[in-house]
Amino acid sequence: MNKPFTYEQAEEICEDFEDLVDTELAIDGVQHYIDHVIIVPFSTADQALFMQSYREAGNMLPALDNYTGDQYDVIIIASKMQDINDITTIDIRKYIEDNGVSYNFPR
Repeated sequence: MNKPFTYEQAEEICEDFEDLVDTELAIDGVQHYIDHVIIVPFSTADQALFMQSYREAGNMLPALDNYTGDQYDVIIIASKMQDINDITTIDIRKYIEDNGVSYNFPR
């Protein structure tokens, strides 16, 4: 099971992967365009609320302002090349595993 990150750890991970933004990524054989590598709440329920707020605001900061917890994760938000309104997310750990990236997470 994945362990949550502190905000500082999540921030460092985002910085390490910021070069992915504006690049292409194949997810399940479908081409996507990476829009963001962002910090999100760790729990699934809080992530769902975050994504709802993100979709409404189109911005990470207001979406994260509503979160009062201290456990975080990092995700990639990508839109389909054929339909920029169709977004998907992928956990940074899954991205690393699926793409054979060697990375030492901050401790």
